[in-house]
Amino acid sequence: MSTSRSVNRFEPRGERRELLRLIRRIQALTLEINTLRQHAEADPTLPAKERTLEQLRWRLAVIARRAAANDVGAAA
Repeated sequence: MSTSRSVNRFEPRGERRELLRLIRRIQALTLEINTLRQHAEADPTLPAKERTLEQLRWRLAVIARRAAANDVGAAA
């Protein structure tokens, strides 16, 4: 019995993989920003990192909505 699917059925694909990648980036950037704030470092890149974090959050929302809509459509 041969299939074209990956051996690892649990590996996320497509939008779900993108969601996981974004979540990891958001977590890492949030940790980095919080560390900079705690140490009161006057890092000139902090505003840029905060903007990037906000953009990642918006992208996450868009992809999560799209993935949810696709799941509903696939179930129908």
